[in-house]
Amino acid sequence: MTRAPRPMPQRILLTNDDGIDGEGLAVLEEIAHALAPEVWVVAPTLDSSGGSTALTIRRPLRVHEIGPRRYRVDGTPADCVAVALAHVMPDARPDLVLSGVNRGANLAEEVVYSGTVGAATTAQLMGIPAIALSQTFRDPSFVPWDTPRTLAPAMLRGLLARGWPEDVMLNINFPDCPPADVQGARLTRQGHGMIGGIRVETEVDHHGDTDLWLRFDRRGPDRSADCDIQALRDRHVSITPLGVDRSWAGDRTALQALIDSLPGGRA
Repeated sequence: MTRAPRPMPQRILLTNDDGIDGEGLAVLEEIAHALAPEVWVVAPTLDSSGGSTALTIRRPLRVHEIGPRRYRVDGTPADCVAVALAHVMPDARPDLVLSGVNRGANLAEEVVYSGTVGAATTAQLMGIPAIALSQTFRDPSFVPWDTPRTLAPAMLRGLLARGWPEDVMLNINFPDCPPADVQGARLTRQGHGMIGGIRVETEVDHHGDTDLWLRFDRRGPDRSADCDIQALRDRHVSITPLGVDRSWAGDRTALQALIDSLPGGRA
């Protein structure tokens, strides 16, 4: 069921996975202030990339107020959303949660690990409309932050004015180009091929201890016209609807036959 059109949000909660000092979070604050009169920030103390929807349940969390409506949490992005809604602002629930703007794309299989997407997913699970925003780049020394800064306010106004299904959060990726070169927005699906495997690299530190670093292997990325990866190649903003339901949506006939053949099955 699609949300009915409604007034612009009066209160927005922001978080990210790059940490409270992330450049993209500062850009997101500019975007949010163009949409709502009241903006709250509850973000991780440190970079928490790769955190997905992880919640910290084996140790206590620490929350520090560092400014008006501005807090840092020594936890994951999902922790930040949970702490914000249940502790920091329980009597002032936001109309919208924005997560990002992530320094780097969140595409294809990578969204499974993304803390940016994980925070938005947590908000959606808790009944708050949520959007994850990420900015693609090729040159680490130059991330085109002006692209989301320029384009996101009008784009988000349009999305909010029309609404989207209540069981959906939106994953938005901006292409690596100036805002004037963006060719518009495209509704996309998750592509494939961004992750071909996970390898371990080792380093010995100055104490003689071995450090392990996890790295993604890449394979040939999806080039289908309707996927998020290709949209960015074509200089479109990719908007992918994501849901919490991870049931496989393919043809279940062969799987049903397999289940029916098991002991206790229908066959």
